[in-house]
Amino acid sequence: MNRKDCSILVTLSEEKSVTKAAEKLYISQPALTYRLLQMEKNFDTQIFIREKSGLTPTPRGELIIKYAYKNLRILKETLESIELIGEEVSGTIKLGVASTYGQYILPDLLNQFAEKYPKVNFEITTGLSSVIFDMFTRGVVHIAILRGEYHWEEKQDLLAAESICVVSRGSIPMDELPNFPRIEYKMDGYLKNIIDSWWNNKFSKKGAVSMNVDSLETAKELVRTGFGYTILPGICLMREKELIIQPIKNSDGESIERLTRSFCRQRTLDFKAVKEFYNFLQSNSGLK
Repeated sequence: MNRKDCSILVTLSEEKSVTKAAEKLYISQPALTYRLLQMEKNFDTQIFIREKSGLTPTPRGELIIKYAYKNLRILKETLESIELIGEEVSGTIKLGVASTYGQYILPDLLNQFAEKYPKVNFEITTGLSSVIFDMFTRGVVHIAILRGEYHWEEKQDLLAAESICVVSRGSIPMDELPNFPRIEYKMDGYLKNIIDSWWNNKFSKKGAVSMNVDSLETAKELVRTGFGYTILPGICLMREKELIIQPIKNSDGESIERLTRSFCRQRTLDFKAVKEFYNFLQSNSGLK
């Protein structure tokens, strides 16, 4: 099958309609039907069952469609690699980024990089660091920006270390935190372990949790309205001027920090655009 045939099968599978597939592919319905019949003749099997509800792949047809998807994916990846290997800095870089870094830091970095290299495009996936790391190890993204500790034997570099802070509307003595209402939010396991370890080393009793919310931004806004205090990573407090921010510290009086690292395969740095952006990250992490 050539590229056009693969596109036809994939589109028919997704649209489940010859009419809709023909419109999406910008070809006539008779031409599309003829090409499908030719493919079924070549494979000596029926690929789709035509029902009132639409097209349904046969068991053998599912195998052929799976092959079409694979061919299109391989072709897309090959074309992207060819583009990235070019002499000029251009092509599409696939990034996997921890959610908070993607929200607070990445947009400014992309703007700065785009001013210097306008021919570079990005495909960006954000989410929990554990999910992004899994995507990275499977080769789905070129560069991963993660928060936490991950074992990787190839290229990895520290981007930033940020403080973790108690955030409140009014002044709260750190030693009296267990007596004040605390707002908790959904956080990744790495941050939760840091905060829990600090708390257990400092206090003999649990805090008085007044609320559980879905995000750190919601927690921060509830603090702003006076519902209690919360404990946040410094990345979301860089422009905060209204709230009182107190970094948590270990028994030696040192601020407890959360690390952000960039990860990349050594061979991927052969792509000029990837190498330039990876180096750009090291110089412009956005967290000081």
